[in-house]
This record gives sequence, C-alpha cells and structure tokens, in this order.
Amino acid sequence: MASSKVQDGTGKTMARWVGRHWMWTLALGTAVIYAPLAGRSGDERAKQRKLDVLTEVMGLVQKESVEPPTPKQITHSAIQGMLHTLDPHSNYMDESEFRMMRDEQRGTFFGIGSIIQQQPDGIVVISTVRGGPSEKVGIRPGDYIREIDGKVTEGWTSNQAVQKLRGDKGTVVEVAIQRAGSPDLLRISLTRAEIPSNSVYYSFMLTATTGFINVKDFGETTSEEFEKAVASLKKQGMKELILDLRDNPGGMVDAAVGICRQLLGPDEIIVSQRGRDGVLVSETRTPKGSALDPFPLTVLINRGSASASEIVAGAIQDHDRGLVIGQTSWGKGLVQVVLSIGRVRGLALTTARYYTPSGRCIQRDYQHGLDDYLLPEEGKDAEPKGPEYKTFLGRKVYGGGGITPDYSVDTSKLTNFVATLRFRFSPFFKFAVAEKETHGIKANQVADDALMGRFREWAAAQKVPITDAEWNDAQNQIEMRDQIAFELQNVAYGVEAGRRYICGKDPQVQKALEVFTEAEQLMKKKVLAERAQEGKTIATKL
Repeated sequence: MASSKVQDGTGKTMARWVGRHWMWTLALGTAVIYAPLAGRSGDERAKQRKLDVLTEVMGLVQKESVEPPTPKQITHSAIQGMLHTLDPHSNYMDESEFRMMRDEQRGTFFGIGSIIQQQPDGIVVISTVRGGPSEKVGIRPGDYIREIDGKVTEGWTSNQAVQKLRGDKGTVVEVAIQRAGSPDLLRISLTRAEIPSNSVYYSFMLTATTGFINVKDFGETTSEEFEKAVASLKKQGMKELILDLRDNPGGMVDAAVGICRQLLGPDEIIVSQRGRDGVLVSETRTPKGSALDPFPLTVLINRGSASASEIVAGAIQDHDRGLVIGQTSWGKGLVQVVLSIGRVRGLALTTARYYTPSGRCIQRDYQHGLDDYLLPEEGKDAEPKGPEYKTFLGRKVYGGGGITPDYSVDTSKLTNFVATLRFRFSPFFKFAVAEKETHGIKANQVADDALMGRFREWAAAQKVPITDAEWNDAQNQIEMRDQIAFELQNVAYGVEAGRRYICGKDPQVQKALEVFTEAEQLMKKKVLAERAQEGKTIATKL
C-alpha cells in the first residue's frame, strides 16, 4: 500500500452516508508480514485465531447462503461492519468512492459539464457549466438524460448517472436526451473535458454594500476561490460579508485554515488536534505578520454544516470576528487518517479530535446508535447542554454538540402541499422551462397573476394534482409564487440568479443583514482589547 500526504476535512453530503464526514489526512499505508503462528506472541496468536474465524465465516456464507454474496460484497460489508464499531466516521471506500473523493479534493474532474438532479420522472439537467461540453453541443436546462452509453437511466440515482458521465479526459460518452417539444430522443456524443468543481458556489452582491459568498465544500482550490471572490466583491462595493456555510459537510482542513487566515487577525489559533489520551498532535495559527481585514462578517450555519465548516464558524465565533446565525451545526469533531489501499481504494480511520480556539470539542454523542446520530432532533434549537467556554471577549460558547449560533433562526419551511408538489412532481422547474420556451423570462421576474394563470393551465394539462382549496390557500399562493420566480431565474440566468432571489425570502439571511452593526461593534471592541493587551505586554517587558 502507498499514498501521498495530503490534509483533508469532511466528505460531501450526509444524505450519501455519515462516513463521508471526515477530517482527512492521507498517510502512508503499511504492509504487514506475519511470522509463523508458533513463533508469535500470545496476543499475535489470539489475533490470528480471530482472523481465521472471520475467514471461515466468510467462506461458509459464500458456500452455504441461499443467495450468496459476491466476494466484493462480503469483503466490503465485513470491513464496514468492523469500522462502524469504532465511530460513525471511520469508513472504507471502494474504487468509485475513492475516485470521487479525490476528484472532490482536486476541485476538478473530467465530465460533460452539466448539473443534474434526480427527479421522480428521471435524471434532468438543471444547468450547464459555461464553456463546458454540454453547453457547446446545445444541452439545455430541463433536458432529461434517458440513456447513457446505451443504458437506460430509468430508476437511476444522481450518483449512478454521475459515475457514468465522468471518465477520462478526451473520451466520448453517448447520451440520449428527451426534450420538451421533440417527439424523438436526441442522441448526442460528448467528449469529456476538465470541469471545475468550484467550492465557492455563489458569489454576488446581495445589496449595494453586502457581499454574499456560499462555500459548498472545502477542496484544494477553495481558499484561492474565496480570496478571488472577496476581491471581486470589494471592487463591486462590498463593505460587509455574509459567509454561507449551510449544508456544507466539510472537505480539506487546509482549505478551512486558508479561509480563516484571510478572516482572522495575526497569530490567532485556528484549530488544534488531540490524539489518544489527549496528547496534543498539532496547533494551527494565523501568521504573525498577517493583518486583519476589518469588514463586518456574519456566518450562516445549519444542521448540515459539519467538520471543516465548523472549524471556520468556531474560529470566527471564538475570536469574536463575527456573528454566527442559523441553527446548531452537525457536531463533527473527529479527525481521520485516510490510507490509500492499492492506490484505488481508501480507509478513513479516526485518530484524533479537533478543538476550536476556546478549547471546545464539538463532537456530538454517537454512543446511542447510528440512527440517533444520523437523525438528530429537528425543530428549534434546544438550550446547549455541553460544557461552557469563553470567547476572546468573554462571551459564553458551548462544546459537546456542534457550534451553537449567536442567533438561532429557523429556516423557512414550505407548506406540506407546496413541498409535496416540489419534491414529488417538480412542476415549478418544469413550468419555468416551458415558460422560457413560450414567453421568455425577464431578469428578476416575479410570478404575477397572469403568469400564475398560465401555471394553473399548464399544471392542469400535465395532470399535476391541485385542488381549488389548495390553490386558493393564501400561504400556498405565496410559496408557489416564490418557487416559480426562483425557478424562472435558475432556468434563464443560472443558479446564482435563483439564489439571489431566494435570499430575499430567507429569514436567516435577513437576520444576518440585521445584525451587521452588532458584528462591526464586536470586531471593533476586540481590536481595542487586543491593542490594550499588547500595551500591557510591552510595559511588562520594559
């Protein structure tokens, strides 16, 4: 076994599996050569006997089971079962999973340049990457991918489609597209090219002076992307920043550190790690010669913010650099070493815990089973129950279960009717595609009465189930109009335009805007306290 050394954070989404929440350090694997059983110590002989039992059981299962698993299935399951007795984040990756992890680290992959989504009626293109293969051959938002290399995609997940669409640079993939208004499938050949997998998903001016940056994960290029985004927003007049880390499951720890170095002051602790028996493994600080960039800052988090996201949010909160808004984060404070196995597979093994600058370990309890860990309580944030710590200015913060926001704000939730429409039938996106073809879409277009009339007619023609009572409900009307306006901007002007629109309806974003004055005063108070502290130090030395 062999590998190169790289530092990483968490994986992609909790929906895939909790094992993807990692704090990664790729390290050298070691091969083990066993001595004959008679020449080993008692512990070694006992270990070998247990391995013999495991081998015998695996053999019996393959030989006698009514539905025998393949060797790959039984090996994978045995390894995962062993690892999950340790903690929820130790995990084994097969070839495809390890390859996707490495692609995510690098921030690029080779594919067709389409953002796809699994919908009830198939795999649909949501948008295309500018200049990518899909855009060049004319693939559009709303196109359904019905076949990939001759294989029908019915019943596929988005992950299955992604694995087939990605491949080596310069290779060709054949797709069959179903497009509204076209009676036959459109068969298209695409040559895979390098596609940037940007971590900075959205970056735009929300108001005349407020920048908005959404970081969806942490990869090799995240710190550089963030730096460029901040510089671009400043040129557009940015005076304060909302950093959106919601639903960001983490990524490379070096990327989280890189962002903290841009936001914090000189010689400030970002994160520390402690291994077995609480031994300090490492402590990471900002450079002594760095300077604080003094724009007011608010950070958005929710239950989907984990690991590397929590490093950033925790460092900003502990140093009083800004205010954290939203809901308590996931609570992932474990560190894994990722060993490459035969260069094509990987093993993530927990070796340490990480701590925020105030000394908090924010790992949530996982001793009561994976179901409890994977399905944490929903609703309003409960009062924090973990140990109490202090920020630089003496504000109370808590460990033992995620980053508790300075202002707890629930996310807006759709009514059951609108949520069912959106996730079971996807009518708002499909209508936006049809509207673009028939009437065109204007920038910042709202769903007025005329457009809603067209939507009702379209929905009836598509047999979307909407009763008169559901249609006339006041809250349903508000939410349907918002969803349609959101999808209109997505389809016509890209996902960033849609996000800019929906921010105006987002209670967490609105709270972040509201508390900027407080965030600015907090930062100024911190700077004054640091100067006073420096003055005392100089006087003592004299």
